[in-house]
Amino acid sequence: MRKTSEPRWFVSRSSGGPTRLRLLCLPYAGGSASVFKGWEHHLPAGVEVMAVQLPGRAERWREEPLTDLEAIADTLCELFQVHVDEPFAVFGHSMGALIALVLARKLSRKHGREPVRLFFASCNAPLPERPLPALGRLDDAGLRAQLSALGLPDEVLADEELMEITLPLVRADLHVADAYLDRAPELLDCPVTAFHGADDPLVSGQDMGQWARTTRGPFTLRSVPGAHVFDRSGWSHVLKTINTDLESHMRPAAAQEQPRP
Repeated sequence: MRKTSEPRWFVSRSSGGPTRLRLLCLPYAGGSASVFKGWEHHLPAGVEVMAVQLPGRAERWREEPLTDLEAIADTLCELFQVHVDEPFAVFGHSMGALIALVLARKLSRKHGREPVRLFFASCNAPLPERPLPALGRLDDAGLRAQLSALGLPDEVLADEELMEITLPLVRADLHVADAYLDRAPELLDCPVTAFHGADDPLVSGQDMGQWARTTRGPFTLRSVPGAHVFDRSGWSHVLKTINTDLESHMRPAAAQEQPRP
């Protein structure tokens, strides 16, 4: 029987075949589960992509966005815990990277399970001595300019009706990061892969390299084409890396399935 959890929070798509690993995906500020649409076609068979649909977007547009990172992670920890008896990985982009880190720690602490791998993209590691920029305090003009510099397409910025909806949601999401400071870091043991947009004006490669300090496990830093929100070529690099990394975690299970001679 298929396990269930609160359906509003997850949009699930399978790469085909029986599920052997789940990839939980958390979007950037203002993003929805649709950011990860089609990812299942680029990943090994047996991977189920579970994209998180946060309140305030898509079919949940009537709900108030959440601005407390701990509250978001607590909710996801409770809902996702029914899946942690099987291997899972977590991908977080920008604001989603912070949620991914806090969620992974909660799953480890409360349920004794860590991801087989964590993927972080386009976000400063939340170190006490390097506070995150407070972008949620920008006015509309400043926020538009920042979104343009970070790689949001011009056609989106030029759509006034869309921006009227988007700007308050982005600002609410940015407050999630603005208010967070990692005062009591807990080291994880899982491998971590970090992605840095080569033209990102907000987060440097050195900033992304600091994610190594969140784990005792192996750390890999990859630079990909694009700004804070990667371009098509950048996303292609990201998916190829995730595909390879997840395959490495699935090989032992695949080997066990081979019939004995």
